[in-house]
Amino acid sequence: MRTGFRPDSLTIIILLTCLTGITPLSIDMPLAGLPALAEAFGEPESNAQLVIGVFLAGFAMSQLVLGPVSDRYGRRPVLLAGLTIYALMGVVCLLAETLSTLLIARFVQGVAACAGPVAARAIVADVYEGPSAQRAMSIVTAGMGVAPIAAPMIGGLLLLWFEWPAIFVTLAASGLAMFLAVLVMLQETHRRDCRSPLNVTRVLLNYAEMLRNRTFLSFSLPSLLAGGALFSFISAAPFVIIGELGYVPQAFGLFFAIVMVGFITGASLSARLLKTRPPAVMVRIGTGVMLAGGVILLACAFGDVHHVAALVGPMAVIMHGMGLMRPNSIAGAMAPFRDRAGAASALVGFLQLGGGVLAGLVAASRPEGGITLFATSIAIACFAIVPLFGFLILHPRRA
Repeated sequence: MRTGFRPDSLTIIILLTCLTGITPLSIDMPLAGLPALAEAFGEPESNAQLVIGVFLAGFAMSQLVLGPVSDRYGRRPVLLAGLTIYALMGVVCLLAETLSTLLIARFVQGVAACAGPVAARAIVADVYEGPSAQRAMSIVTAGMGVAPIAAPMIGGLLLLWFEWPAIFVTLAASGLAMFLAVLVMLQETHRRDCRSPLNVTRVLLNYAEMLRNRTFLSFSLPSLLAGGALFSFISAAPFVIIGELGYVPQAFGLFFAIVMVGFITGASLSARLLKTRPPAVMVRIGTGVMLAGGVILLACAFGDVHHVAALVGPMAVIMHGMGLMRPNSIAGAMAPFRDRAGAASALVGFLQLGGGVLAGLVAASRPEGGITLFATSIAIACFAIVPLFGFLILHPRRA
């Protein structure tokens, strides 16, 4: 199906931004409702947190499959199928009568949702190359920050006016809207003469080759640790800010928005600085800013400064550094594998979310850890990024 929109047009960039934003929309909108959801099902808070964890697990694992599938059959069919299942699972979540049913639906929704960012990153690699690809990825990443700002606030308002199922009605409607947009506006960007055969052995060999590639490792592993820092915050923040500090869900949405403004400003600055600085330098700058935010967060926690500003302020600094680092990390990791952009996009995304899934499970297993554990887990991830990236860049043979 041909459309009137060029693949490199502003309209398509906006659409790719929305497709990439399906992840934070699905994760962040239910956040403010987790305490209410736990109460409605009569479950402990740690079980309610799994609404985020199982989504991330499905999302992370399915990327390794959907990336090669998009290399074989094209980006557009993968998007249309994924968005259809995503919207249907939103309806199942709405109708769920037990937490177990809801968790199963959320896992499948996570599997389907990953079609959006995997295909969107691959489309950027199909259409752009070199500095243009890095700038396009920065724009998409900066715009993606709008979803984490709006989603918790929308979730809080829905809880003010309706019950928690309204959140999943909104997610289902969002999936349907994106399906229609892809159907009408997006043409296929992956040429038929570049299609890769879907062979399990070949796919595994491709992944093994990427994991042995120094450039891929140098740029993708910082994103893994950054994912751990982000999802440590996402998993524990509702219970710390609403449960321990006593704020209402609507206020939580505002605090979360402040944190994500840091990410948007970082990614926007990255798009401008790329004109004069290479991606490796931008990753170094971003990881340095994250390290500074981690030090402040840890100092506040162990200094017994239990105030919401002592959490939100340092976390906004960390997210600013992540905004500077992440688009360059993604583009730099995918650069050597433009001929297998779907698989490269999938593996980058898997590593990013792998850190997030592990951090989320740790947070869910220790809900009583409070502010100190919350701050420590985030700070450890920030501290590890700087020496890891420096080692891989400076010692290529050893890496």
